[in-house]
Amino acid sequence: MAAAAKAQKAKEKSDRPLKDKRGEEQDGIVALWDAVDQRRWDELIAKADRSALEQSSAYGMAMSRASAYTPVTAVFMRGPERVALALVLEWRFPGGFRIAKLTRGPVFLADVSETERAAIFNLIKQRYPVARLNLFFMTPELPASADSDALLRGIGMRPMVTGYSTVWLDLRRDLETLRAGLHMKWRNQLKLAEAEPIRVRSGFGGAPLEWLLTRHDQHRKRRKFRAPAGAFVAAIADSGRDKRATQVFTAYVGSEPIAAILTIRHGNSATYYVGWTGVEGREKQAHNLLLWKAIIKLRETGVEWLDLGGVDGLHMPGVSRFKLGVGGELVTLAGTYL
Repeated sequence: MAAAAKAQKAKEKSDRPLKDKRGEEQDGIVALWDAVDQRRWDELIAKADRSALEQSSAYGMAMSRASAYTPVTAVFMRGPERVALALVLEWRFPGGFRIAKLTRGPVFLADVSETERAAIFNLIKQRYPVARLNLFFMTPELPASADSDALLRGIGMRPMVTGYSTVWLDLRRDLETLRAGLHMKWRNQLKLAEAEPIRVRSGFGGAPLEWLLTRHDQHRKRRKFRAPAGAFVAAIADSGRDKRATQVFTAYVGSEPIAAILTIRHGNSATYYVGWTGVEGREKQAHNLLLWKAIIKLRETGVEWLDLGGVDGLHMPGVSRFKLGVGGELVTLAGTYL
C-alpha cells in the first residue's frame, strides 16, 4: 500500500509540470519561472516595442560565462496572454544565501493596468524574501518619477543608487527626418566626415572585432573608466543565437582603420555598446560618420529603436554631448532599489 501511495504521489507530481515554475498569482497575473528556452525567449523579446540589452538572452548567457551569476527568466501571464518578461541574474552561495538583480526590466509586451504592473513587480520581489537569505537589487526600466518611486516603495523596496540616463533614438522615422533631428554641430561634423576619404565597412566578427576590442580595453584601462571589458563584449557576441546581432562598423583611410563602433541587436532594438577612435579619427569626425552609417544599416535590418547607452555629463561630458547630439529622447531611469 505504501508503495502504491508513493507511486500515486509521483504520478500527481508529474501531471503538474508547470507547478514548480509558477510564482504566486496576484491580481490576475501569474509568473512562470524558467519556463522558456533561449530560442523562445528571443522570440518573445522580439514582440516588445523596445527592450534593453540587459534583458536579452545573449547578455544573460554572457554573464553566466563571465561571472557566478546565472540567468533566470520569468514570463508573466494574464490568462493565456503573455504581458511581460523579466530576466533576473542569480548568484547562489553555499548555505542557501542568494544575491539576485534585475537590470532594466521587466519588458512589457502588452498594456497593463497600474494594479497589474504593481503585481508584476511584486511577484518578482516575492521570489527573493529577505527571511530566506536573499539580497535582491532591482534597477527597473521605469522613468525617474514620484509614481515609479511609489510603486517600488509599495512592494517594500528602498532607493540605493540614483538613476542611469540614456538616449533612445526612434529609427521608425525616415532618414530625412532623422538627419534633420541631428543637432546642428553634430550634423556639420557629419558633413565634414562625409567629405573625407573615409570608407566604412561593417562585419560581424573576426579581425575588425578583435581590433576594436583590443583598443577599447587599452583605452578603458588607461583612462580607468567603467565600461564592459572586451572579453565580456566578445562573450555576448558568441552567446547569442543570431551571430549577426553583433555588428562592427570600421572607418578606414586607405587600408588603415582609424575608428570603429559596435552595436548589438536584441529584438526590435539595438544598443550602441562600444566605440574607439584614434587621433586621425577624431580629426576627421569619423565617429559621427560611423554612427550615421550604423543607423542606416540597422534601419535596413528592421531595428526600430537604438539605445545609445549611458549619458553622464559629469564624468563623460564629451561622450554625453556626442550621444545627445543624435537627437534622441533622453531618459533617466528610477535607479537601483534594494
